[in-house]
Amino acid sequence: MKDRLQSSYGAVYVPPHHRLRSVISKTSTPTAPPASPPRAIHSKPALTNSDDKHSSFVNSRNNTYLPPHHFHQQLKKKSSTDDVSSEGSDRDIDLPVHPGGSSFDNIDSWKWKLTTLLRNKDNQEVVSREKKDRRDYEDIAALASQMGLYSHLYAKVVVVSKAPLPNYRFDLDDKRPQREVILHPGILRRVDYYLREYMSQKPKGMDTFSRSSSNGSIATDEGLFEQPEPFSHNKAAMKKIISRRSLQMHTERQTWQESQQGQKIMEFRRSLPAYKEKDAILSAIANNQVVIISGETGCGKTTQIPQYILESEIEATRGAMCNIICTQPRRISAMSVSERVAAERGELLGETVGYKVRLEGVKGRDTHLLFCTTGILLRRLLVDRNLKGVSHVIVDEVHERGMNEDFLLIVLKDLLPHRPELRLILMSATLDAELFSSYFGRAPMVHIPGFTYPVRTHFLENILEMTGYRLTPYNQIDDYGLEKLWKMNKQAPRKRKSQIASAVEDALRAADFEDYSPLTRESLSCWNPDCIGFNLIEHLLDYICQNEKPGAVLVFMTGWDDISALKEKLQGHQIIGDPNQVLLLTCHGSMASSEQSLIFNKAEDGVRKIILATNIAETSITIDDVVFVIDCGKAKETSYDALNNTPCLLPSWISKVSAKQRRGRAGRVQPGECYRLYPRCVYDAFADYQLPEILRTPLQSLCLQIKSLKLGSISEFLSRALQSPELLAVQNAIEYLKVIGALDENENLTVLGRYLTMLPMEPKFGKMLVLGAIFYCLDPILTIVAGLSVRDPFLSPLDKKDLAEAAKAQFSQDYSDHLALVRAYEGWKDSEMDLAGYEYCWKNFLSAQSMKAIDSLRKEFYLLLKDTGLVDSNSTTYNTWSYDEHLLRAVICYGLYPGICSVVPNEKSFSFKTMEDGQVLLYSNSVNGRESRIPYPWLVFNEKIKVNSIFLRDSTAVSDSVLLLFGGSVLKGDMDGHIKMLGGYLEFFMSPSVAEMYQSLRRELEELIQTKLLNPRMDIHSHHALLSAIRLLITEDQGDGRFVFNRQVLQPPKPSAVAVAAPPTLMSRTESGPGGDNSKSQLQTLLTRAGYAAPIYKTKQEKNNQFLATVEFNGVQIMGHPCNNKKQAEKDAAAEALEWLLEGHQRGHDYIEQMSLFLKKSKKEHR
Repeated sequence: MKDRLQSSYGAVYVPPHHRLRSVISKTSTPTAPPASPPRAIHSKPALTNSDDKHSSFVNSRNNTYLPPHHFHQQLKKKSSTDDVSSEGSDRDIDLPVHPGGSSFDNIDSWKWKLTTLLRNKDNQEVVSREKKDRRDYEDIAALASQMGLYSHLYAKVVVVSKAPLPNYRFDLDDKRPQREVILHPGILRRVDYYLREYMSQKPKGMDTFSRSSSNGSIATDEGLFEQPEPFSHNKAAMKKIISRRSLQMHTERQTWQESQQGQKIMEFRRSLPAYKEKDAILSAIANNQVVIISGETGCGKTTQIPQYILESEIEATRGAMCNIICTQPRRISAMSVSERVAAERGELLGETVGYKVRLEGVKGRDTHLLFCTTGILLRRLLVDRNLKGVSHVIVDEVHERGMNEDFLLIVLKDLLPHRPELRLILMSATLDAELFSSYFGRAPMVHIPGFTYPVRTHFLENILEMTGYRLTPYNQIDDYGLEKLWKMNKQAPRKRKSQIASAVEDALRAADFEDYSPLTRESLSCWNPDCIGFNLIEHLLDYICQNEKPGAVLVFMTGWDDISALKEKLQGHQIIGDPNQVLLLTCHGSMASSEQSLIFNKAEDGVRKIILATNIAETSITIDDVVFVIDCGKAKETSYDALNNTPCLLPSWISKVSAKQRRGRAGRVQPGECYRLYPRCVYDAFADYQLPEILRTPLQSLCLQIKSLKLGSISEFLSRALQSPELLAVQNAIEYLKVIGALDENENLTVLGRYLTMLPMEPKFGKMLVLGAIFYCLDPILTIVAGLSVRDPFLSPLDKKDLAEAAKAQFSQDYSDHLALVRAYEGWKDSEMDLAGYEYCWKNFLSAQSMKAIDSLRKEFYLLLKDTGLVDSNSTTYNTWSYDEHLLRAVICYGLYPGICSVVPNEKSFSFKTMEDGQVLLYSNSVNGRESRIPYPWLVFNEKIKVNSIFLRDSTAVSDSVLLLFGGSVLKGDMDGHIKMLGGYLEFFMSPSVAEMYQSLRRELEELIQTKLLNPRMDIHSHHALLSAIRLLITEDQGDGRFVFNRQVLQPPKPSAVAVAAPPTLMSRTESGPGGDNSKSQLQTLLTRAGYAAPIYKTKQEKNNQFLATVEFNGVQIMGHPCNNKKQAEKDAAAEALEWLLEGHQRGHDYIEQMSLFLKKSKKEHR
C-alpha cells in the first residue's frame, strides 16, 4: 500500500536546496583549504563522535540524494542527539566550559569544525542550535565565507554548508504546518457506505494503472495544424500544376511592379538600407544553410528580407515551391508586419502573405510567406518534425533571446542535417551576431548599416538644467502613492540588491556634477533610482509640447500598470489631457488589433501624438513619425531564483543595447531628441546585453515541450542551448513535472503528460482543464484558466481604489479569487447579451479588453479539448456539475498544486506559510487579502512573486479533504493515522480508520482519472458510488481540525525485561489526550463548537498558600485539586471538567470530536 501511495499523483516533492546538494555531489566536491594544525584541545576523537550527547553540530547530508523526510530519519538513526542542544547551554564540543562562553574559543572551535567538514567528502553541512553560536553568527559567517562555505541563520538554527543555502528550510522550522483532521462520524459512515458499495460493484478490469505513457486511445493533436497536402501519385501531373502556378506568380509580380502604385512602392523599398545589401544577402542564403543578418532598427530587414527571398524564387519560376515561415517574438509584430508586407506587394492579406498567432490568423491556400509567433512554429514541430514543405525559416529578433527562440534554435540546429535543402536565416537588431555565428559553426554574417537622422541625447542632469525642474524627496512620491512608497521604504533594508543596482549606486557615489548649477546638484542628490518619475515625465511632456517642434513622442515605461497610472495622471493635465491638442495612446504586447492602426497613423495637423509604450516598441514595431523619445531606463523583467524556486518580478535597469535601441526610435524621419531619465553615470554602469530569458525564468513548460518532441534527456538537450540554464533550474522544472504527474520517475511522459503537451499553456492550467472536463464542470474552469492567461480584468485606479475594491467584493463571497473571476465574467456575458458590456465593465471596474480576451480564449481552449477527445460538441453534458462550488475548489486544487499555503489564525489576523518560502503575504487586491476570517486551513495559489517580500497571487481556500484527495502524492507516516505530503512538509494526524478511508479514496480516484484519460469516451457517471463518496467528503468537511506544531511521531519503544512496551503515541509539547497543559484551550474549543459561552474560572488561595480553582459553564460548576499556583489550578479544574464530560464515553484519538458531539446533543436536549 505504501508503494501505491507514493506513485499516486506524481512524485514525492523535493525542495530545491536538496536537489542542489545532489547536483554538487555529482559535479564536484570542494577541497579543503590549507589549514594550520588544530590545537591539542580540538584533537580529541570525540570531535566527530555523533554519539556525544553534547554535540552542537550535525555531520549531516551524505552526498547521496535523500528527500527531506528520509534525511531526518537517517539523522535519528545516526545519533539520538543530533541537531538538538540545550537552549541555555554554553558548552562547546570538547572545550572546557568557560563562564559566559568565550567568543574567541567558540570561533576557534568552528574553524576546526569547518576544516573537518571540508576534508570529509561524505558530510555536507554543519547544523547548530547552540545559543552561543547564534550570538557569534556574524563571525561564524565571515569565517565560513573565507573558507568558501555558505552560511545562514534560520531563526534559532545556524547552518554552514558546502552548497548555497535557501532563505527558508522547512526541516528546521518547528512551526511548519501539522494538521489534526477531524470529521463528523456521520459523514464517515456515509462515505464508508458509498466506498464499500463502489468496491463491491467495481469492474474487475479496473486495476491500478501505470502513470507512464501509453498508446491507449489518446487523441493526438494532428488536427491542430494544417498539414501540407500530399502529392498526387501522378508526379508528372503535380509537377505541371506547380510549374503553372509558378509562372502565374511570376506574371502577377511583373504586372504589379509595372503599375504606377507598384513603382511608387518599389521606389520606397529601394531607399531602405537593406536594399543595398540585397545581392549579398541572397548570395549568402543560396550558398549557405545558415545565415546571420544584423541590422539596426529601421533598416528594413524584417519587411524586406522575406520579400527578397520570395521574389528571387518567383523570378526563377520556383515561387510555388517556396514556403517561408518568419517567426516574430510577439503577436503584434507578426500581425503588423504581415499587413505591411502584403500592402507592399499590392495584395490583400491572406493571399501570398499571411499571419498566424494565437486566437486568430489569416492564411490561404496560396500563402507562401507566413508570419507567426515562435510558439506557433513550435506547435507545428509537434506534428511535423521535419517541417515538410518549408523551404526557408526566418527567426527574427533573435537578439531578444526569448526562451522560445533559444529552444527553437536547438531544435532547428538538430534538424538541419536531416534537411540539407532547408535554409535558416537569423536576424538580429544588434551587433552580437558573432555569438549566433559561432553556435552554427561559423555561419556567415551580413550586416546592414542603418540609416537614421542624428539624435541628441539628454541625460537627467541635462534635463534638470534645461527645464529648471527640481527633484525633491516628495515630488517623486506621486509615482506610486504615499502608502506604497512608505511600504517600499520600510522593506528596502531587506531587499537584496542586484549586481546592476549596486553598480548604479557605486556610480552615483563616484559621479562628479560640478559643471552643473547648485539647484541641479541638489536635485540629483535626492534622486530616487527606484522611482520612475511620473511628475518629471509630465513636466517634460509639457515642456516638449510648448517649446519643441512638431513630432510624436514615444515614452518607454516598465509595464502596463505604470502605463495605466501615468495615462490617468496625464489625462488631468491642461494641455496633455486636451484631445484637441494631444492624441494620447498606449502600446503594449496584448493590445487588440483594432487599436494598432491608431499607433501607426499620423495625428491630425496641430495635434501631437504621445505614445506610452512598453519595451515592445524597442525593436518589434516601428512608428515612423516619432521625433522625441523619453526613456525611463527600466523594464519590468522576470528573474528566477532557482535556489529558492521563486520568480521575482521587479522593474530592472535595461542594457546598453536596449538604451541604444530606444534612442534610435527618435531619428526615423528627421533629427530627434532622446531624454533619458537617469544620469550618464548610471548609463555607464548598465550591462552590455540583457540576460537571456532561458536563464531567468522557470522552465516547466519548456521541459514539457522537449519531452513532447521526443528530444531525449531534458538536461542533456538544454546543455546544448546557446547559453544553457543553471542545472538546478532544470532539476526544479523536472521535479515539478513529476509532482504534478506529467512525467514519471524516468522522465517519460505519463498519460496525463501527453494530454498536457496538446494544450499550449502552462502545465497547471492544462491539468485544471483536463479535470474540469472529466468532472463535468468545464465552463467555469474554462473561464478561470482563460482569466489567469490574460491581464487581470479587475482594475484598481489609484484615486478610486476603495470603490474598485468594493466592486470586486460583490463577486467574492467564497474566499476565492478564481470563483470571483467566474462571477464577474458571467455577469459581463449576460450584459453583452443586452449590448451593455461596456457599461457593466465601467460600473464594476473591469477591463473590457480583458473580458473579450477571456471570451476568445475560452473558445480556443474548448476547441483544443475537443481535439484531445476529452469533450465533444455537447457542451451541456460537460457542465452537469458546474454549479458545485466544492467540486470547483477541488479541480482548482488539482491544477494549482503544489502551490499550497497554510492559513494559521493568530490573535489579530493570519499567518501564511509555504514550503519553500516560510512566511508569505497575499496581494492586496486578493479577495482573501481583505478577509478578517478564512474558515479554511489552506490556500492554493496560482503564482508567487518576489517583489520586496514574497506575495501570493490568485488564491482559493480549500479544506483538508480537498487537499488530501486532489493534491499531490501522499505518504503513509511512521504510525497509523499519520499522513505526509510534499516530502514531509505537510503532516496530517487523524484516526487510523479516517486515514485508511482517505488512502482508499485516493487510490480509486487516481484509477478513475487514469481510466478516463485512456478512454476519453467513458462516462464517469457509471462510477456513481465513488463520485458520491468524494463529493460528500469535500462538501461536508467543515474544517473542524486544527493546526498543531512541533508534534513528534515517536516510534514504539523496544520491549524490556522489566516492563511491557507502551503502544506508539502522538505527543507534542502538550498532551494530546484530555487534560494536560492545554486543557483550558481544549475545554473552550469544545464548548464553543457546541454553542456554549466560554467557561469562567474562579480561583482562591488557601491557608496553606495553595490555590483552588472552580470552572463554571452552562450552570455547572466543577472544582479542581489544590495546586501551587493560580495558572496550574485553572488547568487542573479544566482537566476535571473534561474528565467529567468524558465519563461513560469512549476515550481515544477521536475524543475531541466525541465530546463536541455529546455537548451539542446535550444542548439540544436541554432546549
